[in-house]
Amino acid sequence: MIIRVALLLILAVLAGYAISQRGRTPLVSGAILLIALIGVAFVLVPDASTMLAQYVGVGRGADLLLYGFVVVTLCIIFNLHLRMRSLAEVSTALARTIALQNARAPTDEG
Repeated sequence: MIIRVALLLILAVLAGYAISQRGRTPLVSGAILLIALIGVAFVLVPDASTMLAQYVGVGRGADLLLYGFVVVTLCIIFNLHLRMRSLAEVSTALARTIALQNARAPTDEG
């Protein structure tokens, strides 16, 4: 019973955060809100995850949740990789531009 209350509180905080960020990143906040609501449903009705797992051909609900977690985590890692790569390209272009603006002719000072 304690774990159910703790999970529901965590999911409620997550849903609240998603709602508060709706204006900044609507797609991400919508996905977070959807995941939180699905999590609430699975906490309140644990047999639903098992029924869904058997429907899609997975043995147990816990296995289905683990597979879903792995897929979501891989998508997040891929998204972060693309963002970091984009930021690296922008910072490289910025550094190149600054270097060219501050370039000086070589001097013959020995």
